[in-house]
Amino acid sequence: MSNFDETRMRSATYSARVDRDRPACLIFLLDQSNSMRDPLAGDPNRSRHVALAEILNGLLYEVVLRCVKSPQEGPRPYFAVAVVGYSTDQLGNPIIQSALHPPLDVHDVVWTPDLAGNPLRIDQRPAGSGSGFVSAPVWIEPTAGGGTPMCGAFDRAGLIAKSWVDTYPSSFPPIVINITDGEATDGDPLPWATRLTGLQSDDGAVLLFNLGLSSNPSPPLLFPSEVPNTQDEFTSLMFQMSSTLPSFMIEAARAQGFDVQAGARGFGCNADLRSVVTFLNVGTAVGRALR
Repeated sequence: MSNFDETRMRSATYSARVDRDRPACLIFLLDQSNSMRDPLAGDPNRSRHVALAEILNGLLYEVVLRCVKSPQEGPRPYFAVAVVGYSTDQLGNPIIQSALHPPLDVHDVVWTPDLAGNPLRIDQRPAGSGSGFVSAPVWIEPTAGGGTPMCGAFDRAGLIAKSWVDTYPSSFPPIVINITDGEATDGDPLPWATRLTGLQSDDGAVLLFNLGLSSNPSPPLLFPSEVPNTQDEFTSLMFQMSSTLPSFMIEAARAQGFDVQAGARGFGCNADLRSVVTFLNVGTAVGRALR
């Protein structure tokens, strides 16, 4: 594993405008372990890895659309995206690599114009109104197998984030969203998470948000401001690793009907389909007013 260095501590504002000169970076870490084949909470007929791929493809499309100022011009490079899948092979060796397909998988980050121009395919899906179909670009295919090398995934995210803040020091800091359904199989992820969130741009520290998937019948919990009352040490660890939400993300969560308090963390557990969508929408709220 590498040893990326944290930058010096600076005051956090999380107010940098997203534009061509100060683009934003979104880093998604996807647990692709074997247990992701299990059902998603609240939907016994839908596996976690399939649901997550569908949701993330939709989110990537929404991010691309945020960057479109004129249909004649196409999306502008306001965002760069990394999608990192993590699992292990049959011998337990970590597999930590881009979850995007060729040729996008050879880059640490992919800019929105390149994302828009290189979908794996475009599916036609029924429109929400029940009338007609809508185009749904696909960049990520569901896959699951092996273990959960979360420490290695945080390390990869740290390398990407370090390069980003060095290149774009005045930009909004990278947002890292880790989606998993189980404990790390390659060690204690807390030191890696701490080092990751020690990286900073002039606008604040890297934001790390963690979302836990399960088949637990308990109601979903999103954006708590206190450690959940649970005997599950992994849930407590995930909360501890998660960054405090900036004020504009708190407002975004409240706008979706959540009673989010000051000090809320970018953490969720027992997530069902709706909760996953909400968590990702709030966690990527930066630059949403671009259009």
